[in-house]
Amino acid sequence: MSYAGITFLLFVAYIPLIWIIFRIKQRNKVLGYLAGLMFLLLLLGVWIVGFLNRTIMVGALEHLIVVGSVTTLLAVIFELAISKVNLIVRFQRRRKSLISVVVLILLIIVGGNALLGIRKSMLSAKYFENTVTYDSSNLPFIVLDEENEIDNNIRLVTKEFAISKAEQNKAAFGSNAVLTQANVIYVNDSIYWCMIYAPRKSAQIWKSGQFNLAWGLVLVEVNNPNAEPVIIDFAQGDFNYAEGLWYNHNINLKNYRRNQNAKYWRSYPTWTGTDWVYVVTRSTRNVYGAWLSDGIDVLDIKTGELLTHYTADELDTTPDYLLQVFSEDLIELEWIIKWGNRRDTTAEGNIRLLPGFPHYSSDRLGFYGEGVEDIRYVKYKNSTLAFFATHPRDSLETLAGIGILRKNGTTFYNLRESGYISAITASTLAEGQLTAPNEGNYIVQMPVPYTLNTSIGYRLAWFIPIYWRSGSIQRLSHVCVIDALDSSYISIAEAEGLAGSEVVREARLQFKSFFASEIPQQDYIIAEIDNIGSYVDNGNSIFIFQLNNSQIIRCSQDYLNATHWNQVVLADIGDIIQFTYTEDDEEILWATEFFIIG
Repeated sequence: MSYAGITFLLFVAYIPLIWIIFRIKQRNKVLGYLAGLMFLLLLLGVWIVGFLNRTIMVGALEHLIVVGSVTTLLAVIFELAISKVNLIVRFQRRRKSLISVVVLILLIIVGGNALLGIRKSMLSAKYFENTVTYDSSNLPFIVLDEENEIDNNIRLVTKEFAISKAEQNKAAFGSNAVLTQANVIYVNDSIYWCMIYAPRKSAQIWKSGQFNLAWGLVLVEVNNPNAEPVIIDFAQGDFNYAEGLWYNHNINLKNYRRNQNAKYWRSYPTWTGTDWVYVVTRSTRNVYGAWLSDGIDVLDIKTGELLTHYTADELDTTPDYLLQVFSEDLIELEWIIKWGNRRDTTAEGNIRLLPGFPHYSSDRLGFYGEGVEDIRYVKYKNSTLAFFATHPRDSLETLAGIGILRKNGTTFYNLRESGYISAITASTLAEGQLTAPNEGNYIVQMPVPYTLNTSIGYRLAWFIPIYWRSGSIQRLSHVCVIDALDSSYISIAEAEGLAGSEVVREARLQFKSFFASEIPQQDYIIAEIDNIGSYVDNGNSIFIFQLNNSQIIRCSQDYLNATHWNQVVLADIGDIIQFTYTEDDEEILWATEFFIIG
């Protein structure tokens, strides 16, 4: 729909007010002209607000339904109010008709918005579902070069931490400098928090030459919280366009004027290797449907002009310095949450019409995990990608799966049947390792999953930074590593006096040392389940597994811890299992460890 068409939709919503103005003019011309002037000012205000908020294109139908219904109701009330017949008498005579009109209008407002919302959510969920590839046989983030892939790359600096360090160094830009935005960016093979500083509005107004300028950047490396920030001071006039600057120097608003079909959410500066540029992620939807990526713009920070535009089909060809090709709001709010709430393998296209029916279906993946507070960008195998974790709606402590978002699609590792703990559980266990400090408090943020190669095979583990915080001051206190399958394997390293990579390495090696005395991988028995039986002995459930190697193995909670027992309960015919056992006096084999590996 064209911009003119959208403006027409906005106007149509207010047509009932024109009737009210006409009726007022019949009674009093002066009041009629005054009402007409106020009506025009109202339309102008609505258009300006919609333009500045960049919602004219994407919110036109919602506006038409709500405002059109309300103005119609106002017109009905106005006619009643100016009627020569007593209002109460008229209401008594026509109360059924009037109540019907009011109910009808309310149904249009509520029902129309509900149906439109369902349609938009459905289309957004279907759009994301079509980008997802499912993997139920492998683990995510399998790491072989642990020193480079984990120790030197894991994110240890939160946004609040980075801003705190930047605020301590903003004096380099003068006393009037204020923070306008903070984003993660990719610079010279590393990820940094990038904080932009500009003059406060009062300085922009009263100090000559400072209007609409960005003064500089503060960069904080995400892996090294103890490193000194990098301060980049721009010469006056070299950095004129960014998000949060005034008027036409606000890069999002400037772009919106260039293309009203796009909504601009996440934008950030980045280093190409030779120059600083500004990147703007674009999103769009037609007035009926789903939110989609509309590509990205690369802009000149001095002139604000477009250098390069990548369409949505070209995102996988973008250079590495373009870290985020989607807005996080688009990924989280419009894609993942709606997809997670509506996805059900029993429904056509795996997307169910109404959210949450059934809430507890075993076919549901569960919705976006509250234990992971945001989409997290990590470096993995020489590329930067984003991931998210989910837990089932009915079991917050269990990991349902991990999604890895790349520029050309998403891989979702379905782990619901594997018995892994969620990020929420891992965070709670990590915080419980420490005694409350005398001052301030400990906070746990940004758990990241990696799959490590141990002496008994690959283990999925949560790497969890723990911070000490007092007021606005925050510092890295510990790094904790917890086995996602058996939480009794937990290591913790103190960060005091260590670089980021050093504390991660210490926690990682301590974690791996737990498995050094375990039975090596080659001493495990691997077999396929041919048949399953069970019985109850003294109130305890006993499982019997007939294996394809002619062995019969029994499983009891007397021999297995809770983690291994959960695997026993989930096992099915055809599963490949890995186990150790002990033999009793009657030559019966009892499993002492039990894993489903395929």
